[in-house]
Amino acid sequence: MGIEQLKNKKVGWGPTAAIFITIAAYIFSQLILIIPLYLISKIHSDNSIKFSDYIDNSPWIGLLLTGFSALGLLSVIIIFLKKRKSSLRDLGFKKIKFSDFGWLLLAIISYIFIVAIVLYVASFIPGFNSNQKQDVGYAAAAGWQIGLAFIGLVIVPPIAEEIVFRGFLYKGLSSKWPKIFSALLTSFIFALFHFQWNVSVDVFVLSLVLIALLEKTKNLWMCVFLHAAKNFIAFATIFLFATR
Repeated sequence: MGIEQLKNKKVGWGPTAAIFITIAAYIFSQLILIIPLYLISKIHSDNSIKFSDYIDNSPWIGLLLTGFSALGLLSVIIIFLKKRKSSLRDLGFKKIKFSDFGWLLLAIISYIFIVAIVLYVASFIPGFNSNQKQDVGYAAAAGWQIGLAFIGLVIVPPIAEEIVFRGFLYKGLSSKWPKIFSALLTSFIFALFHFQWNVSVDVFVLSLVLIALLEKTKNLWMCVFLHAAKNFIAFATIFLFATR
């Protein structure tokens, strides 16, 4: 197969499968959390600390739940891809070119600029609180445990979410539907899964920039790097630079 054929290769799934499998993957990623939560509840049964506080104050448990959720997301996608005789490589993971980093830098600057404007405009909407904090977990992380928060916020979610949303969902939608509509729908679904007004607006903008970056570089790794950079900014704000 030649280079041009590889560039024009169609994905093995369409918009309908992309939407339903993405939703199924998300639902399964939440249901699979029953397993660690059940085991933790059994271990915690004789503890005087409230179960919810016990979970919130344990970075190890936070990372465990993040890992299980990511595993749930990816397992559904991987099983589906195998059924369609596809693999993760078909989602856009390619060898990185030096020029890709130029587009990555431009995407980071564009995201920061655009989201600042959008959040400012949205702040005039009644009931919209742009300063509402997102509950990212790992509240009790300190010292070396901040490393667990780093893995659970900066490493795992960007990889899992880029595979599912930009790699699988967007590619499936745009295989038959217009790219602009596919980008908007992908970003809407991505924002919907974050369940918080100000965060949803933020990640909606992020998703659009990620898709633009994917279209320019044709490399999903760049989306992972941008997503990780965005999450690192939040991580640094919470754990490194804030007065705790």
